Amino acid sequence: MAILFGLLISSLSLYCDFTDAECLVVSPARLVVKHGDPASSNCSSDIPVEMAWEATQGGVGLTDNKVKILRWRVDSVTDWNIKPTCYTEGGQCQEQLNITVYKLPDSVSISYRKYPDPMVEGNQYLLQCLVQNIAPIGRLTVTFYKVSTNGERTVLYTQPLNNDIHQLNNDTREPVNESYSLQFSPTNLDDGAQLLCSAMLDLGPEGPRPPPVMDSNRLNTNVHYKPQITMSPGCFSMSITEGDTLSLNCSAKGNPAPSYDWLLSHADPNPMEERSVVTITNIAKSHSGDYTCIARNLLGNSTCTVNVEVTVDYLPIFAGLAAAVVVILLVVSCFTYSSYYKHRRMGHYQLKDMLPRRHKNKHVVQHNGMDQSFM
Repeated sequence: MAILFGLLISSLSLYCDFTDAECLVVSPARLVVKHGDPASSNCSSDIPVEMAWEATQGGVGLTDNKVKILRWRVDSVTDWNIKPTCYTEGGQCQEQLNITVYKLPDSVSISYRKYPDPMVEGNQYLLQCLVQNIAPIGRLTVTFYKVSTNGERTVLYTQPLNNDIHQLNNDTREPVNESYSLQFSPTNLDDGAQLLCSAMLDLGPEGPRPPPVMDSNRLNTNVHYKPQITMSPGCFSMSITEGDTLSLNCSAKGNPAPSYDWLLSHADPNPMEERSVVTITNIAKSHSGDYTCIARNLLGNSTCTVNVEVTVDYLPIFAGLAAAVVVILLVVSCFTYSSYYKHRRMGHYQLKDMLPRRHKNKHVVQHNGMDQSFM
């Protein structure tokens, strides 16, 4: 009895060793193949065995002789659910090739639903990205982008892989059409931008690198919004010197283009309605006051008020008075100097002072026509 038990144990040990030796290895174990492209894989064993490939395409029957390697090959993979399996005689050992057949989408398109058109700032719009005839859908990532006027892309939202919404489709191998949605609320900064979506098929490290991406058409956005004033120099108080030129620019951004009105706190002979720029040359003190600009379109209006104070520059007046004083001083100085010069240099003379002095009680004798004096 002990002898029989020993023989049984020995037989089981030999069987297990043989079974372990028969375990198959498929290389490569995973394939990612574009629909219509060729594919191949090898099935190998450590010891020669009779083996075969079972597949809807490229199947290989059980070999007549024991071999250590058997190749599976297909010139054009067309079966979406192909599952090649390598096995040994009697099915004691088998190994399945993990193969993914993919197809890039025929088209990717974007649209939005909301009326009336065009878009209006603050409203909600449903962006829809339609991906047509793609496989496998479970490996698809869809991203919504906004493209600014300078060409820079900004990600609005990314529909991740294996999301809950499309969980039911993850095991689908055949090409399908799928639509992805995004709620979009535009602002004035989105006016003139473009919207698009892209479909990326990420098939893992065995797939193409980088993952293939297909962009949709670009959706031009025309966003209507109320005016936003960009006043120069700004909505605040300012002062200006009398006689200078006042210029206020009330340009505003808005869609549709805004119209302008001005409200003035003082009476001005020149009407300023429907002009974005106010210009007053040789401004006077009477022009002081509030200047209010109103920019308006169908969606609303914006206002901006500038308080203008006209000041008088007294420096020229002081300079003029100083110059006048200097002139007056020069005139007085010249007159004073002239008078003093005449008095000192010319003096006051009388004719009697020009005659020679004579003594008292003198006698005058005329001799030969000449006067002689005697004591």
